[in-house]
Amino acid sequence: MKEISEKVSYLQGLSEGLNVNEKSPQGKILNGVLAVLSDMADEMEDIQVEMENIKDYLDSIDEDLFELEESWLNSEEDYPEHMEQECPNCGETVYFYSSLMDDKDVLEIICPKCNEHIFINEGAFDYEPAFIDDELGTDNPDLNNPSPS
Repeated sequence: MKEISEKVSYLQGLSEGLNVNEKSPQGKILNGVLAVLSDMADEMEDIQVEMENIKDYLDSIDEDLFELEESWLNSEEDYPEHMEQECPNCGETVYFYSSLMDDKDVLEIICPKCNEHIFINEGAFDYEPAFIDDELGTDNPDLNNPSPS
């Protein structure tokens, strides 16, 4: 960026050395173009400084993330075990805690890539029916006296 600023400064000095009349139409245009070029060179230099700051910040975040990943992978015993399930729609591997499998309800997991539902432990609602005595205190008559079909 310094090269652009130096070139613009050189052109400004050249126009002053040539005694370009600022009151003539050509002099006004030339001085206007040189002023715009100078402003653009300054803005580009500011943008370059900001980009360097952003790059340094991004590198810092990357290093922090790497340290976090390393600490998590090295201390896996502190966390519940995880399971993985492949999405039948897109093939993305979805990770979840194995403790979720202990739930009695149907476990519904959504793929983060395609937002499709992945159902795990779908048979959780298989249960033995319980019969409740009716008002008279007898068991369900349909079971005691089945009608012929």
